[in-house]
Amino acid sequence: MEKIEKITIRLVMLLIGFSLLFPVRALAAEKDEITEKKQIIFLLDASKSMQGDGQWIEAADSACMIASALPKEYEVALLVYNTEIVYEEDFGNINQKTRHALETVELQGYTTPAVALETAADMFDSAAADKRVVFISDGEISLRDQSKTETAIRQFENMVDQIAEKGIKIDMFAIPNDKTENEVSYGTKVTSGEQYTVGENQTIEEITAKYLFQTLQIEKIELGEAVSGEGNMTVDLQDTYMQNAKILLVSGENIEDFHVTGQCESLNMLQGNKFAVAELENPLERQITMDYSLENRGNVHIYLIKEYFLKADMEKSYTSEEGTFTLKVNVVNHQDKPVLDSETLKNSISVLIDGQESSYEVENGTALVPYQTDKTTNVNVEVTTQTSGNVIHYIETTDMVELTVPVVEEEPDYTVLWIVIISLCAVALLLSVLYERKKQKKNEW
Repeated sequence: MEKIEKITIRLVMLLIGFSLLFPVRALAAEKDEITEKKQIIFLLDASKSMQGDGQWIEAADSACMIASALPKEYEVALLVYNTEIVYEEDFGNINQKTRHALETVELQGYTTPAVALETAADMFDSAAADKRVVFISDGEISLRDQSKTETAIRQFENMVDQIAEKGIKIDMFAIPNDKTENEVSYGTKVTSGEQYTVGENQTIEEITAKYLFQTLQIEKIELGEAVSGEGNMTVDLQDTYMQNAKILLVSGENIEDFHVTGQCESLNMLQGNKFAVAELENPLERQITMDYSLENRGNVHIYLIKEYFLKADMEKSYTSEEGTFTLKVNVVNHQDKPVLDSETLKNSISVLIDGQESSYEVENGTALVPYQTDKTTNVNVEVTTQTSGNVIHYIETTDMVELTVPVVEEEPDYTVLWIVIISLCAVALLLSVLYERKKQKKNEW
């Protein structure tokens, strides 16, 4: 009977142990999942008034630089207009061919931005979380005579009002023109958009970088700033868990050569007159090299943009000797590789239990979070990330986890039973002795 009870208790403990090892549901998005799509459409003014001082090429550089540097949650399209649409690229199609094609655009005629704005409004996906139009223009609206010009201005203002109702923002890189009034700025005022003016102690290259990193708040690591005609650099990516790493070079002078070398699954380049972007898809090594040369000495800014897709899952175990639960948190990238051996990413990931940040150790790529309790309880577990200069796609979610303390049945106390048995044995022995004595006396008689 005693053996059967012991075996039953051990089986119950074993079953509880197995149940504690079953994983809790995933805490984050599936790999490569974009939770909020954002869309930007650049509207480039190709009227005759944009011919001076290399303005058009700077506008082309600006649009292509932003399109190539943005992370994957963004989709970028481009429309070139004067009195009609003269060139366009749909979402996701802006590349080196686009940059070359923009150099061949003939700047001519008058300008009616209402046409471009109406076309852009129809291109947006209604499901996009953020929709922006970016004008790069001197702001002129003009046709052959005054009455047609006034009509074109009213059409633009009406179109802006419609855009505002759809929640679309209008931003502008304004190129000053003493001969014309900036009518397009009406759009930024009505939609609460951003307007940057070239020449107000800032070049269009500086405005473009400011728009990318301040207005759109794209995370980046600044690799360096210099005044030079050429240079080379070894860049430490810190790990190889990102989906892509981009090297962005922005210069105040025309770029002659730009090269990036490093092992990766694919390397994509886009270069304009004063910017260059190299995108390394799934880097295979931490160290990459970059070199460049300019036509003339000038200011150079170099940035690193890293993009990660992370997800997390968790399991729990219980150590009966110590009465301690261990929450095991696994954080993996888009290739299902554990990432917590990267010190940079480890410092970006926090585990909170009931709102309090918990310390953890990493063993074999897994975060081990101890939690001690002497009774069954529910705890709220949250795995969060901080960007820390990286673009990280991760759904921060919480999960209620039940920590079940195994109930260990105490072994039966047989003390009383043994006392009774011993007592009965003693009585039996005594009776036996008395019986034998009585028998002996009888025989003697």
